[in-house]
Amino acid sequence: MTSDMFIPDSPTATISGRPLSWYAKRLSVMQPGEVLTRLGSQCGLAVLSIRHHLGLAAAPANRLEARGYRFCRAMEPQLPIWIYRAHLDPGICNRVLAGGLPEGGWNWRWDDEPDVWHTAPDTGRTWPARFFGSIPYREGNTFGDVRRVWEPSRLQQLVTLARIAVEGPAALRERAVGLMEAQFLSWINANPYLTGVHYISAMECGLRLLAVCHAFDQVRPWLRRPERVWLAVVRLVEGHAALIRQRVSLHSSLGNHTIAEATALLYAGLLFPEMPHASRWRMAGLTLLESESSHQVLADGGGIEQGLCYLRFVSDLFHLASALLDARGEPVPDGLEQAVTRSRSFLAAMTDEAGALLSIGDGDGGYALGPVLDFTPAVSGRATGLTTFEASGYTVLEPAGSSGTRLILDHGPLGMAPCYAHGHADALAVLLRTGGQEVLVDPGTYTYTGHPEWRKYFRGTRAHNTVVVDGLDQAVQETAFQWSSPYTSRLLTCKECAGGDTILIAMHDGYLARTGVVHWRGILYRPPGLWVILDRLTGSGTHDLEVNWHLGLTPVPDGDGYMLDGSIGGLRLMVEGGAVAVHRGQTAPIIGWRSSFYGAKEPMDTLRMSRRGTLPHEFVTCVAMGDADGAGRQAAVSRLRTVMDDAHTH
Repeated sequence: MTSDMFIPDSPTATISGRPLSWYAKRLSVMQPGEVLTRLGSQCGLAVLSIRHHLGLAAAPANRLEARGYRFCRAMEPQLPIWIYRAHLDPGICNRVLAGGLPEGGWNWRWDDEPDVWHTAPDTGRTWPARFFGSIPYREGNTFGDVRRVWEPSRLQQLVTLARIAVEGPAALRERAVGLMEAQFLSWINANPYLTGVHYISAMECGLRLLAVCHAFDQVRPWLRRPERVWLAVVRLVEGHAALIRQRVSLHSSLGNHTIAEATALLYAGLLFPEMPHASRWRMAGLTLLESESSHQVLADGGGIEQGLCYLRFVSDLFHLASALLDARGEPVPDGLEQAVTRSRSFLAAMTDEAGALLSIGDGDGGYALGPVLDFTPAVSGRATGLTTFEASGYTVLEPAGSSGTRLILDHGPLGMAPCYAHGHADALAVLLRTGGQEVLVDPGTYTYTGHPEWRKYFRGTRAHNTVVVDGLDQAVQETAFQWSSPYTSRLLTCKECAGGDTILIAMHDGYLARTGVVHWRGILYRPPGLWVILDRLTGSGTHDLEVNWHLGLTPVPDGDGYMLDGSIGGLRLMVEGGAVAVHRGQTAPIIGWRSSFYGAKEPMDTLRMSRRGTLPHEFVTCVAMGDADGAGRQAAVSRLRTVMDDAHTH
């Protein structure tokens, strides 16, 4: 989730610290209307910059004191309380009470020094305190990964503290509310209007607005300094909403940013109707949410951006908007309710038996309101067998009677046109769990703007369980948030056969234009525990081919294959078709890494099969539970090859 606005940095050959070639690439996907809109936005930002330099760009003036707003003077909560979890995890509570964030991986701790809000967690450097439009923040900047410094300033930890205050005893309540006030007022003092890195992204402003409203709505009877807190809330809401309205993400930047910004505008308009522009904010936010509900959430419930983290994010935002409208007695658009229902069903299918969302596409660990929401999709009673999500392009196989076993085949598009910003080049990638253990995994995301070489790796084809041709990605990485030459994937065969076999056949054309190669992948599952994956590369000429298997278990050489150490049921991995090597934590080139949390990475085992030669060529991979019957395995491979031949012919 990073801003994609054009923001001038200095009157030099770079803009926002980026070479002009970056803007040439970005302009290549814009329609003329968008170019004109952005030029107008740039003019507005230039005026805002001048006013800021002259000290004239104060937050919008409030006609009323805080007590003039019903939201501030009410004695009862003004936001729906049923949306919160009944109980919070003790580990989360302990972290936020110690000044940390709900999710422990962010490595941030609050103190009463202003720089705590501006110090980059990844580099230790301090982001500058100047007009937000003059701060370079994209990849290649000298400060760090901007996403990591933004997280604490979403102020979602305040919502968690508020839940602790509501649920806990009086002594704990006093401590939680005191910490809420101290952090909030510290942020206000350290971030004058339009100054610093936290005003760069309109979406970040939107998430902060939501968090502040939800946090202080819950603890209003126990505030120590209510007048000061509510005045700060009013000024933040009006200033943030005005800035969001001016900089809503539209055109080629439509995406999860847009939904967060629209939800914040709806909140500002509904909760603070006394503000001069409240009706405009409300209408703009609701209109965007309604129009985007069928765009962001596909017909089968999947997300158009092809990132599960972002689908959960927009689903929660749609749910928050629906709950607010309902609580205020406003009609909820059908499209909004349907988007929530569709996305919840899809997310349930992409959640493991422990309730964790799988890692597919970009994911930065972001939440709409923190981990306090009770919008988690139910996973109990999920149907077994084959389920195909045609619009988003995933097929899920959960064999009946095989607890904790699931295979997912990705045969979907790259992402949301025209930039495909959060998509990964993972066509025909496979994820496999069995016995509740990860076998074939998606390595994750790691970073957005902090380390270009790592960003390139984790979103590239080599970091996924699929085939690489001539060292290329299946699409072309133009920038950290832009792809070109998108591929088309197709599911050709999906059937449960007599005798118990299940067969999937798919193909993609990501390499066709650049190398003349087409990748076909066939998968056969034979109960009770044999998976066969056959990769066929067709075309002409000589090519470098490789298939990478990113393993959640440690491979130990064993005869003609590998035992997966620690696996339940004794899994074996057998491969043929090329030279085999296991890589772990290597950097030249990068391979053998995973990122289980944004900003963190750790070594993992990656088994690579590679071959240089002419086409056609096949790689065969088998994962078998228990003692592998060689003859039975070869029979399964032969049957899969026959079905692939038929699919290829027709």
